Amino acid sequence: MVMDSARLDEMFDLIEAMNVPAGYRAEVIEGEIVMNPQRFVHSTIIRRINRSLEDVCGLEANILWDVRIDFPGALNGYCPDVALLADDAKEDENGGWDYRDVRLVAEVVSRGSRRDDYDAKLKVYAAAGVPTYVIADPKTGYVHVHHAPQNGEYTDVSTYAFGTKFPLPFPEATIDTTNWPRG
Repeated sequence: MVMDSARLDEMFDLIEAMNVPAGYRAEVIEGEIVMNPQRFVHSTIIRRINRSLEDVCGLEANILWDVRIDFPGALNGYCPDVALLADDAKEDENGGWDYRDVRLVAEVVSRGSRRDDYDAKLKVYAAAGVPTYVIADPKTGYVHVHHAPQNGEYTDVSTYAFGTKFPLPFPEATIDTTNWPRG
């Protein structure tokens, strides 16, 4: 798996120069600059996932949202909706984060991110060894928890309906989706 950090830096410099409109986020997926709108439903679910993780891991936990992390593969500069990093994770000299410190990623599916969240990111997160990948899909009303990556694939997946509580295998936590919006 090849990572071309210099090329990703160039692409993110281009994104910065584009003045991405408010309410959108941009990331690089398989060498393409991808922009997706963030709506109320999307941001509400992200906020609630963050709060649940803070309740379990504490306010000092390394929880990021929409922060660039370079993953292995062909130009994968992702900005996960939520990323929980190891307690001892530190920024590098350029302000970046090491994908090997990522313990959990959560992506909230939007109209424009559906293909990437269920396909490209699923494959890359598993190949990178991210222990838990959560896909929250407000359109379908389901949460998919992918866990235990081996040989570039997740070996365990559980699906839960919005309106229920579900367990996270890592960190050990229960996430309450009772009030998660649909849309």
